[in-house]
Amino acid sequence: MTVNIYLPLVAALALGLAGPVLGRRLQPAVATVLLTAAALVTGATSLASLALLASITILRIPRIAAEGRLSDAVLVHGPISPLAGIVAGLAILALAPFAVRAGIRLWHESVRTYRLAKAFSAHPASIAVVQDPRAQAFAVPGIPSLPGHAAIPTRIVATDSLLRTLDEHQRRAMFAHEQAHLRRRHHLYLLLTNLAVIANPLLWRLPEAVTEATERWADEDAAAAVGDREVLARALGRAALSNLPRTVPAMAQAHVGRRVRALMAPPPPRRRALAAVVGVAVAATVWASIDSARETEAFFDAARAAWHVAHDSTRH
Repeated sequence: MTVNIYLPLVAALALGLAGPVLGRRLQPAVATVLLTAAALVTGATSLASLALLASITILRIPRIAAEGRLSDAVLVHGPISPLAGIVAGLAILALAPFAVRAGIRLWHESVRTYRLAKAFSAHPASIAVVQDPRAQAFAVPGIPSLPGHAAIPTRIVATDSLLRTLDEHQRRAMFAHEQAHLRRRHHLYLLLTNLAVIANPLLWRLPEAVTEATERWADEDAAAAVGDREVLARALGRAALSNLPRTVPAMAQAHVGRRVRALMAPPPPRRRALAAVVGVAVAATVWASIDSARETEAFFDAARAAWHVAHDSTRH
């Protein structure tokens, strides 16, 4: 367990640092799926590792060990050093404010997304054109039916300013881009990645990386639909940067310059070997977390059994 319990922490730190680079190196669809899965896995397992490290140290306190009916003789020879548990506890306390801040931010952005979807819920068509001086287009995610609230269907929203700047082929490319967002359910990837940051704020760079990956994914789908990468690149260059919630995919939401350059180049390679390495790393993190939890449970069971043996012999 000594190694396994630390592996999720190392994985979270590595993913937080290398995630944006991986997102650009991998094919957009693969990057979106892998980075989202890796964020969820490392966010949950790293938090579990910190909790296990801290709990093992806390339970070594004699009064708490007595309350839990755990043997001091077993606990003192635990699988980790007290220093590691103290550091883990301090890390939890240090990351907590950032996690709360990320949670509050996601809540506010989710409310903005809901209000945006509600605002267009009465529109009779699946494509809404609004009057706005900003040249923007975005996909409003649908919301399933909730108690007391009817379901809200998905919408594509484009401003009249953007439509006036695009020719027929560019408008078709723009709508294909937004339809790809809705068809691929990109808003769910964005939501899940932001949830992972609440579990471990060290992953704070992942939402932006997944946003860029989903935009590139929609770019590639739209370019394939219209059969001309340059047409979409020109349409993208004419769209204004958006200031929408992070859970709402928008045409000019992230890294427009890099995306235009990518569209002017051939389609990105698959890089199966790199994707396989990331997949294996995610699987290894899951295994390490499960194994360390199992060994921790066995350790506490042994401490509890030793306590009962000691107290039963004292009674007799």
